Parts: sequence; C-alpha cells; structure tokens
Amino acid sequence: MTVQHMFKAKLKLLATAVFLCGAGLAMAQDSGPLIDILVRKGLISDQEAEDLRAELIKDFAANTSAGKLNVGSHLTEFKLGGDVRLRHQVETQAPQNGTVSNERTRERFRFRFNGDFLMQKGWGAGFAFETAPAADSGNQTFENGNNDYSLYLARAYVSWRPSMNLLLTGGKQKNPFFTTDMIWDADINPQGATEIYTHYLGSKDTLEFRAGQILMDDNTESAGGRAGRDAWLFAQQAVYTKWFGKDAIGNVVNSFILAPGFMVYNDSTLSGLDNETPFNGTTDGLAVFTLPGEVNWMNVVGAGTGLKLYWDFAYNLEAERRVRRVYGLAGQPKDATAWLVGLGYAYGAGKVQGDYSLKLDYRSVGTGSVDVNLSDSDWAFGRVNQEGFKLAGTYNLTDFANLAVTYFYTTDKRETQTSAVGNLDHSQILQVDLVVKF
Repeated sequence: MTVQHMFKAKLKLLATAVFLCGAGLAMAQDSGPLIDILVRKGLISDQEAEDLRAELIKDFAANTSAGKLNVGSHLTEFKLGGDVRLRHQVETQAPQNGTVSNERTRERFRFRFNGDFLMQKGWGAGFAFETAPAADSGNQTFENGNNDYSLYLARAYVSWRPSMNLLLTGGKQKNPFFTTDMIWDADINPQGATEIYTHYLGSKDTLEFRAGQILMDDNTESAGGRAGRDAWLFAQQAVYTKWFGKDAIGNVVNSFILAPGFMVYNDSTLSGLDNETPFNGTTDGLAVFTLPGEVNWMNVVGAGTGLKLYWDFAYNLEAERRVRRVYGLAGQPKDATAWLVGLGYAYGAGKVQGDYSLKLDYRSVGTGSVDVNLSDSDWAFGRVNQEGFKLAGTYNLTDFANLAVTYFYTTDKRETQTSAVGNLDHSQILQVDLVVKF
C-alpha cells in the first residue's frame, strides 16, 4: 500500500470516528467544504468524496434514536433552517410638490424556512418558504383582527456540478451575483437558469464567470409584437477575488473583490408586478453596466475584528430612452449614473453571542440608472431620483438571536418629477428587528 493510499484510508476512518463520537448532523452538514478541498488537492477522487459524504449521512441515520430519520442513499448532505423576524417600522415619505408627509408606524414579521440538499454525482436541490408574495419583501404587517397569513414558495431549484469548476442551476434560486442592494434587493430570488465557472488562480485566488438568463414575465405569444414575447433579463459578470496579507499564524485573511458586469432585457413588457415600487410596462431602455467591489481587512484592532470598504457603480447605456420615452419625462436629463460607497466594521462573524457590526453607506441613484423592479425596496421605497444614506447595526444577543437597527434617509436629486418611479421629495425609514434563527 502506498503512502497516499494509507493517508486516504486513515482520513476516512478518522472522519467516520469523529462523526460517530458526537459530531452528528453538524459534521455531515459542515463536511462539504473540507471534502471539496481534499478533492482539489488530489488526495481523494470525486467518487471517493461522494462515498464519504454518503457514509456520514447513513451513519447519522443509523444511529438516530428510534430510526426517526430516514434519508435516501443518494443524499450526501442536507441543511434545514430558517428564521423568524419581528420588526418595528416607522416611515415617512413626502411626494414632490406636496405639503403633507405620509407617516406610518407598522408592526411586522417575517417567517422563512428553507432546505438545501446535495446528492451524488454533483446534483443538488433546494426550497424556501416565506410570508409574502412580493419579490423584494418577505414581510407581513400585523393586521386584520388576528387573521392567519399565507405562506409562499420563495425558492425551488435544481443544481448540477459536473466538475469542481462549473455549477449549473435552474429554477427559482438564491441570487448568484456579487452585488449590493443598490442593484439587487437582498430579498429577490431570481428565476431562470444560471451558470458559474470558477478558475482557480494559485492556492486561493479565483476568477469567476457568472451568467443568468432570468425570466421576468411570461407573456401570451398570441398578443404579437413585444407584448407577445416573454420578458427575459440577461446578466453576465466576472468576479475576481485576490487574497493578501497574513495573520499572526500565517493565514492569508484579507481580500479584494472586483466584479464588473452587464445586464440587459430583451424587447418585451412586464405586467402584474407588485413589488414596493413596481414598473409595469416596456423593458425598453435598460442596458446597465455595473461595477461592485469591496476590500476586507481582518484583525484591524485585535483578533476577530474586520473593516470593509465597499462600493457599487451603475451606468445605463440607454438611459435617455428610458427616461424620456418609457417614463414619459420629456426634456428631463437622462441621469444614467448610480453610485454607492460604504464602510463597515465587525467584531466577530455574527454567529456567536457578543458579535456586532456597523455599516454606513451613501448612494446617489439617477432616474435612468437602474431597474426599479430589482433595486432595494427599503432605500427610498425603491424609487430612483434619490440620494441619501443607510446606517445599520447588529448585535448578537445569543448564538441564534440578534438585534438589528437600520435607518434610511433620502432626498430627491431633481424637482418636478412626474413619473411614479422618481417623484419622491424625501423619505425616512427606521427599522428595529429581532431575528431568531433555527
């Protein structure tokens, strides 16, 4: 037996022993990254990795009390979880050329439950449920005399990883793009097909190519013309990640990420959208170049602390058409640019009691710059023609519960806007959240 074969055998025996001695389901869930690294280093083959994952799951099922857990032999890893969020929200928004500010206080909640499954031969699947139908919000406001609330399917996807470098996913899925909420609301789960190809540069640096063919609306073909074409959003992005700097024991811990991208619609129409500030109409005039990025420095004022500088930039190549023809703002400047710059500080990774973080960013969003059906629904209530800041802080009360406070303030960039997507004079939102994870 060669030294490498002996090492492989000992590795499998050690992994199984640790699992049986008490690591249980957590070991089965967390083994994926470790096993992937062993495959990349050539210490075990793809098939041996699948066999090891399957053995961990089977061993857990066999040793579960009363045999209550029964999983298929093809399942190699699964995760179930979710959260409940209680929110107190105070908001103010004033329309342009108006004398009254619309003020509102709401008590809200959100429930989410999700599952992600890995199977043999690189296959995977997953789902998620949440408490609201809008793409950009899972919130429900407490009302209607204690009525019950509906539950909606937020994700349902199938994935296939034919190699360590390529991931293919279809269905309603997590957003695969590196982005900020200036472009993509964090609650949106795109639907369609996505592809991610990862090229490894040395031991840790990566260059990823990400693409998505996102189905935004299904139209009746018999309508003819643009109204008879399904609405598709095509997005492409290159994500370069460079690691640099070392901690006290020699680990490379700092990172730089730059992710240029481009998004464009086909010639179609949208209808029936009910997000915070929906635009139902033609997809014409949206061909947006994006450039998000960030720099992360670890252990800046002691072990476990981190400082982040992050940014985003967008320029719509067809902004003039979007503003004047689609929004009907004749004579108005095209305002094709949107930008964001922010700074964040964190103590810990937000996973254990006592961890906390603070973030502050400022952004300016021109009328013709971004797609209002995708951008953050909280900042300026999802509108364009606004500039202002977002201040957010979180504190972990326990390993599974945190308290978060977020404040938004925006004012208009240009007066006398008549389109609903940009006719807000100013806005404020204060959100106080208690989030419990399970």
